[in-house]
Amino acid sequence: MTRAEIEAFLERHRRSFASGVAATLAADHTADGTFESPAAGVVRGRDAIEEVYRYWLAAFPDLSFNWRAPLIEDHRVALFWHFRGTLAGEFFGALERGKKVEFLGAAEYLVSPAGIVSAKHVFDFTGSLVSAGVLRVKPV
Repeated sequence: MTRAEIEAFLERHRRSFASGVAATLAADHTADGTFESPAAGVVRGRDAIEEVYRYWLAAFPDLSFNWRAPLIEDHRVALFWHFRGTLAGEFFGALERGKKVEFLGAAEYLVSPAGIVSAKHVFDFTGSLVSAGVLRVKPV
């Protein structure tokens, strides 16, 4: 893929996030792709990836996932992103409806003309759980 094709694909993926539809997001991945994150572990295949998106969208129906200008080298893409959402469904055992949650993270995508072959997300999972009210921290 050319840089222009990758940039066009990423714009489509950005629109997929804006759609709020798990199947639309999963369709951006290859049928046998992988998705890795501290929250999901490693999942394989479009159906499993769709379930990850479905879980997050149920917890945060207004989810906003925005990234800065990507770093692109060959078929690898690095993204630094900002997640925002209002908790409306269960999130790792807790349900504090109306709780605003936001955190930063990064991702590495391996892309092909067929879609995202591999997505690896890194973020402070413990911090996201604290932000959502799942975990409590004791003040010092």
